Amino acid sequence: MGEVSSRSGLPVSTIHFYEAKGLISSQRNNGNHRRYLRGVLRKLAVIKVAQKAGIP
Repeated sequence: MGEVSSRSGLPVSTIHFYEAKGLISSQRNNGNHRRYLRGVLRKLAVIKVAQKAGIP
């Protein structure tokens, strides 16, 4: 979670919010940590661009 946050430039709380809304998803490993696929960073980038363009 922290790595996705630092790479995307978004706070952890925002990533949790997007996941709760179904915009992104994660998988849990054996230690119950979230694992995100690389495509999630692309989705987060698209969301950021859309917000800057005024799309809610």
